[in-house]
Amino acid sequence: MKRISGLLLAVCTALFMAVQTAFSAPVRTDWESLAEECFGYFTQQRGAEEFWDGLEPGAADWAAYCRARLYGGSGAEDYADLLERHVEELAAGGGFVRPTEYQRAAICISAAGGDPSMAAELGAYGCETLDRQGFNAYIWALIAVNVTGAQPPQHPVNTAESLAEHIISLQHADGSFSLMGEGGDVDITSAAVYALSGTDIPTAVEAAQRGADWLCGLESYSSMGVRNCESTAQAVIALCAAGRNDKAQQAAVQLEEYHRRGGYAHLPDGGINQLATTQALEAFTALALAQRGESLFAAPGEAAGSTQEISGDTQNSQESGGDSTDVMTENAAETEQSAGIIHPESAAANGGKLTGTHIKIILSAIMGVAAAVCLVLFFVRRKKALLPAAILLAAVCGGVWLLDIRTPEEYYSQSNGGTLHVTVSADCSAALSHMDSIAEDVNPTEVIPQDGVVIAACEVSLPEGASAFDALNAAAREQRVRVDYSGSAYGAYIRSIGYICEFGFGETSGWMYRVNGEFPEVSASGYRLSEGDVVEFVYTCDLGRDVGDVFYSRNTTDTAR
Repeated sequence: MKRISGLLLAVCTALFMAVQTAFSAPVRTDWESLAEECFGYFTQQRGAEEFWDGLEPGAADWAAYCRARLYGGSGAEDYADLLERHVEELAAGGGFVRPTEYQRAAICISAAGGDPSMAAELGAYGCETLDRQGFNAYIWALIAVNVTGAQPPQHPVNTAESLAEHIISLQHADGSFSLMGEGGDVDITSAAVYALSGTDIPTAVEAAQRGADWLCGLESYSSMGVRNCESTAQAVIALCAAGRNDKAQQAAVQLEEYHRRGGYAHLPDGGINQLATTQALEAFTALALAQRGESLFAAPGEAAGSTQEISGDTQNSQESGGDSTDVMTENAAETEQSAGIIHPESAAANGGKLTGTHIKIILSAIMGVAAAVCLVLFFVRRKKALLPAAILLAAVCGGVWLLDIRTPEEYYSQSNGGTLHVTVSADCSAALSHMDSIAEDVNPTEVIPQDGVVIAACEVSLPEGASAFDALNAAAREQRVRVDYSGSAYGAYIRSIGYICEFGFGETSGWMYRVNGEFPEVSASGYRLSEGDVVEFVYTCDLGRDVGDVFYSRNTTDTAR
């Protein structure tokens, strides 16, 4: 038995060392070389020889911004011209344009050496529709003002002061920020921190430091409780902007867990993801510029701003934390997730939660120990039946890593990624006026939201060729809304969204969808989306007549497509 115990101890020790090695990451400080690897990803993705060759506005905008900040705008002239032309075309269209479209263009045009004044006015100084896109648009308006340095018009709708004041008004007591709820969100807090850090407004700088304090209190960086590359990268950028360079470098070490040859993954056990690679690139660029005494989102050619003293609790917390006791008022900002969504969750970061990787390690360790025990017993007791069992258990031990095991949090936080950007929502407002006819056994009253909003309108990024059904699933994952469906000869048939089911308000009730205000003639899974499409899933109680499809005459089974 002593011999068996010794062998088991050796096996367990080896497993522990393997797990420890898997979760440890080497310290990296050569940030510019890490950024170069990411630049290579975007260059190879387009099949180009040089980064700027044939680069057009789109999913690589933030990579272009980082390139210009590190090496200047030489070679970016054509790209800047295309961006300026894009802004002019958007403005000439006459319809609603998301403010962040103009804001991103202004920031990238500025770095590439173009004239950002028109985009800055449309997206920040003169924009009257920031509230239509929510808190995120106010943050990015301030970032655009900080980065471009464009002069405001004579009677601006928004100023740096008014934007900062609005952002500060939404700061939680613990210093964090979020899109909704009282719990701090890493991504939104980070964006607010580098937006506020980029001003010379004392109250804004102080608020940014309080946000940085909150970020410094986290051991890892998560969305909906799931550690991910993008949130970690955003924290790095924010900490650099707030002058917390030591803490920023500590956070950046965690990015190694997401590193894959040539790029970065969204989750620790995932494959290369374009959005994750973009966010990692921004973090490495921020760190490389910090080594030069510059700020990622300062106006091109300008160094980081002068430091200011911070008094009171903020100063004390910096001293106790071992980070810099000065506040760098860098013109800092964040890269908006141009190919994704900033999550609207309100859960605080918690790196200790169980993940799919943990489950794989546990299962693999159990199977590995069991295989070792069988093997030991085979040699000690000479029982031949134990050898096949040991081989089978060893195979299962390795096979576990071929499985796609995810926790619910990981499933809901996964990002599709891609170059196609569409807006998605789901609404059951039509049902609110039919509550007297609700079938409680199908749709309990408590599942019907009071405002009718099942999935709040949000922008998602998808691969080219994605369908309206893909867009629904992406938005549902982001907002943790359940979607039930089945397949048929006509495509995916949507039975319920957010537990609001077909036939819950009579035989003519169910889910429909429209794209850009029109009800397509194909199922949601058969409709291929185009850039900028607006996809709305709506619940009807009257075969579509109550949601605008007045000529809809199909039978009930075709209603929810």
